Amino acid sequence: MSKVLVISADQRVGSNSLLLAEKFAEGAKEAGNETELISLRGKKINYCLGCLSCQTMGKCVQNDDAVAIVAKMKEADIICFASPIYYYEMSGS
Repeated sequence: MSKVLVISADQRVGSNSLLLAEKFAEGAKEAGNETELISLRGKKINYCLGCLSCQTMGKCVQNDDAVAIVAKMKEADIICFASPIYYYEMSGS
């Protein structure tokens, strides 16, 4: 059994990428894996400052929702990112 973390970056309720993320998580759970789906909608995530504190101190100096999400990412065996595609690129948020 693996720990599967699914992160949905879509900001709209009922979006296509959120639906795909939910189906992926459902399939992973049915396959016997421990799964968790995190939606970034409504989360406070600041842009990176480029200060490299994450490398020198082992943690980010910003106190936002990314801290808890990164902790879950470190524990996961498998991470799936679901993002809407705008102009052929992943969304900035």
